[in-house]
Amino acid sequence: MEYVAAVFANIGPSGRRGLLRINNRPMIEYVLDSVPDDVKEILILSHPESMEDYRVMAEEYSAELEEALDESLDMRFQLQPVFEKAEADGVLALPCDTPFINKDVTTFLRNIITKFSAGIPRPSIDKPEFIPASYRVAPFLKAMKENPSLGINDLVKHVNNILYISAQSFKVFDERLRFLTKVQNASDARKAGQILQALEG
Repeated sequence: MEYVAAVFANIGPSGRRGLLRINNRPMIEYVLDSVPDDVKEILILSHPESMEDYRVMAEEYSAELEEALDESLDMRFQLQPVFEKAEADGVLALPCDTPFINKDVTTFLRNIITKFSAGIPRPSIDKPEFIPASYRVAPFLKAMKENPSLGINDLVKHVNNILYISAQSFKVFDERLRFLTKVQNASDARKAGQILQALEG
């Protein structure tokens, strides 16, 4: 099964949150490092105002840099153009502001869509996380075509064979579920840097 990784770098003012420095590296690099090696293509989806800021990283990771829709839009409408352009069976969708994510987690998500229509983390019963998550393109495009106005929470009800993944399942790879922790500002980045140094040490 071929799949692409789409890293959403349209988060924060002018899409610059992924550029926050953690241990002298842009935060998005930690996310890019987590992408499995067998990915067909990496897409960095950037806010128009910050595309040039991400260009060097796109080149370093052999990624395509594309303009993203506004982050305020429902996730369904942010994902749809990715699905429409993807010349692959699946999409691994990752946010740029989760520096604790690792290859064990992303590989697990990738493997799920070899058998299911999607792998969607659900750390609590009423709170699915639609990114990071993995999706098979065909069933979602079909549901999107048939339901052009539905947001993601309702759209998934029209797609069969979705696997919602409990917190317990992820603890094998990430005991504290840090991969879902979002770094939103410089203070968060400093704390994340300390934790990453401790984990690496």
